[in-house]
Amino acid sequence: MAGLIRLYRYLLALLALSGIAISYFAIIPGVHVSRLTMTLNFFSYFTIQSNLLLAAILLCAQIAPRSSIGRWASKPSIRSAVLIYVGIAGIVYVLMLRDVWHPRGWQLLGDQILHYCVPVLYALDWIFLSERGRLSWRDVLWWLAFPAAYSAYTLAHGYISHFYPYPFLDVRDIGLEAVLQNMGLLAAAFLILGGVLTFLDWVSTWQRVFRRA
Repeated sequence: MAGLIRLYRYLLALLALSGIAISYFAIIPGVHVSRLTMTLNFFSYFTIQSNLLLAAILLCAQIAPRSSIGRWASKPSIRSAVLIYVGIAGIVYVLMLRDVWHPRGWQLLGDQILHYCVPVLYALDWIFLSERGRLSWRDVLWWLAFPAAYSAYTLAHGYISHFYPYPFLDVRDIGLEAVLQNMGLLAAAFLILGGVLTFLDWVSTWQRVFRRA
């Protein structure tokens, strides 16, 4: 069983990296800026960063499980954080971006992998294969660190380059106040999803206690 779990996680990491690679190379023909600018803009998307983080976490935990980084990557709190990040990326895409962005061909395939396949498959991993009873309500706040850093980077990068990855974060179009309000709403979404995962972890732990009793 352990071997199958390792294989599943290797394949999931490979799927995430494949989705990133497909999305990257699919945009090259239509780009009218330098390759450096294109690459920097591409990796400025939260979807790309969260899926890259997911692949790194999975690979570190599988390749070097006894190393310090491998043990860190295997922590339930870290694995749960990554699920929140890719989950929010998928939810935002479905609710806010799917109707304004119409990719085709390889771009469509990359989007489907990153916004649908990876979040669902990783959610299944978290539900059925992850360790229970290790999450804390304090984790919910710590999980905001990555989105907060991403928000600061987006504002700084956008101010310098005039590139904003998402319309609801475009200061030039909707203004800084509206962008900050949207960031606040997204922070609330991260907190809610983090609270849901922590509650589910707590419930499943007590269910096991009662069954043993």
